[in-house]
Amino acid sequence: MPIPDPELLLHAAAIFFRAGTFLLLLPMFGRPVPVTVRTTMAIFLVIFAVPLSSPAPELVLPGHWSGLVLIAVRESFIGFMLGFGVSVIFYICQVAGKFISMQIGLMQSNLFNPLMNEQESVLGTGMTMMSIVLIFILNIHHLIIYAFIRSLTIAPPGVSAFSGASAEQVVGGIGNIFLISTQMAAPLIAVNYIVTLAFAILGRAVPSMNVLILSFGVRVFAGISVLILIFIVMAQFLLSVIHDTPERMLQFLPIR
Repeated sequence: MPIPDPELLLHAAAIFFRAGTFLLLLPMFGRPVPVTVRTTMAIFLVIFAVPLSSPAPELVLPGHWSGLVLIAVRESFIGFMLGFGVSVIFYICQVAGKFISMQIGLMQSNLFNPLMNEQESVLGTGMTMMSIVLIFILNIHHLIIYAFIRSLTIAPPGVSAFSGASAEQVVGGIGNIFLISTQMAAPLIAVNYIVTLAFAILGRAVPSMNVLILSFGVRVFAGISVLILIFIVMAQFLLSVIHDTPERMLQFLPIR
């Protein structure tokens, strides 16, 4: 029986750590998916990626186990950055859902989101599910896999020369989470302001009126009505973020 090449096994192991961390961070393949399934998917990625990639020149079999740990940590970090590039979509859904729920008075109606493994607003959960559906309908998952394979060329397995040049891209990506979330929630913020201002004036004009109780129902009704009207605009925001996902993954790589 032929003995496998140790360098080839090290190459495959480096890709496995990168792929495993990458899949762990994706909500559609994260905690709700059994470990066995995630491990199998990572192995399949390794099988396809090994013939299509070349290891970095510095990827050599270390003489001590600490060298293997260092390789695993480096590859896991690269996988984390790739996964974060995809997860930006779902963080936008979470933040936008909380902003909108806060404005229209639905903050108490939270649901357990199994994809994010935490309590989340109803709107945030709905937008997360819609984003996943759009990713698969538009075949963006194919481009995400291609971007992962492409990362093995930009940052070959075993690369040790990291650069801080992508830190600006990561900070910009985090800023875009709040920027796009606020843009999506902006019409609802305006509605909440108008309703609050109207009932403040009404409360002055009619002091005996229970403004707080009345304004709650009006705020919910007006908010849901506006939400229905701007649904297409919100979907377009999500589509633009989803289409930019493969490029964003590669921009977040800590290699330049």
